Amino acid sequence: MRLLLSGISVLVVDDNLETLELFDLFLTQSGATVATAITVETALKTMKEFFPDILITDLKLPDGNGYALLDLVRNLQSGSSKVIPAIAVTGYSTRLAAPSDSQGAVSFGFQKFLVKPVNIDELLATIAELTRSAAQGVHPI
Repeated sequence: MRLLLSGISVLVVDDNLETLELFDLFLTQSGATVATAITVETALKTMKEFFPDILITDLKLPDGNGYALLDLVRNLQSGSSKVIPAIAVTGYSTRLAAPSDSQGAVSFGFQKFLVKPVNIDELLATIAELTRSAAQGVHPI
C-alpha cells in the first residue's frame, strides 16, 4: 500500500463518530498523523498541541459550524506565513448540495467542498495536492 500522506498531519472535525473513525482509519492507513475532534471547542484545544498541515471539518457542528472554526483557525494563524489548507464536508445528499454551497465554502476560505459520503480516493488526492502546494509556498486558495 502506498503511503500517499506520509508525514502529513490532519485534524478532522465532525460530530459523527462513524465519520471520524472512517476518516481516521483511511488517513492513518495512507500514512497521515490524525487528530480528531467533535466540536469547535475541542478542535481549538487540540490545535494548541497538534497544529495540522490540513483541516477537514464538517460544516454543521454541535457548538457552531465549520465556517466559524475556519475563521478562528485563520485568526490563530494571523501573522504566520503558513496558511493551513481546509476542506469543508457536509452531510447534505449530493442531490441537495447546490453549487452555491460549494462556491460559498470556497469564497469563505475553504479550498475544497465535499459531500458525504466522501469519495476516499478523492479526499486523499485532495489532501496530498493541497498540502504539497502549501509546502511549496503556494497559497492554497
